[in-house]
Formats: sequence, structure tokens, C-alpha cells
Amino acid sequence: MMNYYSCIANSYDALYGEEQLKKIKIILQHKLIKKTESILDVGCGTAVYADFFKNYMGIDSAKKMLKDSRCVHGCAEHLPFPDKSFDVVISITAIHNFKDIDQALKEMKRVMKRKVIISLLKRSSKYITIKEKIKNCFEVTLLDEEKDTIFVSQ
Repeated sequence: MMNYYSCIANSYDALYGEEQLKKIKIILQHKLIKKTESILDVGCGTAVYADFFKNYMGIDSAKKMLKDSRCVHGCAEHLPFPDKSFDVVISITAIHNFKDIDQALKEMKRVMKRKVIISLLKRSSKYITIKEKIKNCFEVTLLDEEKDTIFVSQ
């Protein structure tokens, strides 16, 4: 899957940028994140919405997607950050691509101080399984978006 994203890196924003911006705007409209909080974006891609936040850091395993200087190469299953490093950890339409979802969820929980927000593609073949894994790891409320379900930890 990461090979796919490396291949489309130059056209990713044209293909998915507007869709990703829509999801982050929904999150901001619901006041789920303060723009001044420290944010870790797991599976950040091109970090199309990084400028919405004052203190943003992204991580992605597809090296060619990393176009923003605030992003690092790495994987969701082994986040290279100390415990409780970020106020909020987000993962927008990426979790279905992670190799070990359980480990990625544990890592997100480990590095967050306050909240985790994960959007999950409704048409993912792993939707039901991933939904249950998220609900087993976090107490969440759900927001419905056209293409994703957005999980917000309490």
C-alpha cells in the first residue's frame, strides 16, 4: 500500500486534498481541537492541513509523501516520540493502511496527552474490525462524515 502512495505522491493533493480538508474542517467546527494544541498526525500524507495548527507534527511511512518540514518518516506502529508528547493525536483516513492496527492504536494512546481523533473510511473492507479495535482501545464518540466515521476519544 505504501508503494501506491509513493507512486501518487505528486498528485495526492489533487486527488484527495479537498476530501481531507473537509474532514479536518468538521473536526475544527466541532471544536475538538484547539489550534494552539500540539498535534501529531499519524499517516499525515502530504500534511495538506498542517497550516491549520500552530504546533503540528506529522509522520508517514511513504517517504515521497513527506513534503512539509514538520513531518518525519516513520510508521504508526513505532512512533519515535516520548510518552504523552502531544495534546492530540489525529489519524485522518489512514488507519486502514497500517500493518498492525492494534500496535498503532497502542502507540497513539501512548503519545497522546488529551485526545485521539481517528477517521475511518466507511468503504474499507476492514471497517467493522477496525471500528471494534478503536472502541476496545478508547472510549469514543462518533461523528458521521460522508466517506468516514470520525472517532473521538473522551
